[in-house]
Amino acid sequence: MKNLAVLGFLLFLLNPCATLASGIGCTSNGDAVASEGVRTQRQAFNQAIADKDIQAIKSIFHEDVLLVTGTDSDIYSGAEAQLAIWGDDFTRADRAVYVRTPLCIRVSSVAPVALEHGHWRGERVTGAENFAAGSYAAKWRKLDGRWQLESEIFATEACGGDFCAARVGDQQARTKVAQ
Repeated sequence: MKNLAVLGFLLFLLNPCATLASGIGCTSNGDAVASEGVRTQRQAFNQAIADKDIQAIKSIFHEDVLLVTGTDSDIYSGAEAQLAIWGDDFTRADRAVYVRTPLCIRVSSVAPVALEHGHWRGERVTGAENFAAGSYAAKWRKLDGRWQLESEIFATEACGGDFCAARVGDQQARTKVAQ
C-alpha cells in the first residue's frame, strides 16, 4: 500500500514539475543548497552506474526505495531488490550505462523531501545505436543530513537497436530486452 501511495504522489507531482522544466523555468520552493545536494547525489548515482559500484548505489538508496521501470512498468520495491538488478546488469557483457539528467529539482518547504524531474538515456556498451531514453521523476528524502533516493518512475519515449525489440509487443522480445 505504501508503494502505491508513493507512486500516486510521483504521478501527481510529475505534471507540474514537467511544466516548470519545459519553458517556464524551474523555481525551487526550497533553498539552493538543498537542490544542489540532490543534484550531487544524482551525479554520484550516474557515476556509480558507470563504475559498476554497487556499494555507492546502496549508499544513495533509502532502504524502502521504489522503482517503476520505463517500458513495462515493472515495480521493484526495496534497496535489496534494486541492488540485485544492478548486480546482474553489471555482469553482462552487453550491459547498458544509464545517465539521468535533472531538469528540475523542487525542494519542499514543509518536509525534508524533494522532487526531481529530468531526462534519462541508457546505452549499451556494445554501441550507442542500442539505446532507450525518456523522462523520469524521482523523490528524495533528507535523512541524517544527506539526500537518499526514495522512489523513481520512468517513461520510455525513444529507443534504437535492440532496445526497440519491446515495441513489437511479443513476450519473447520483451524478455530479451529485460535480461
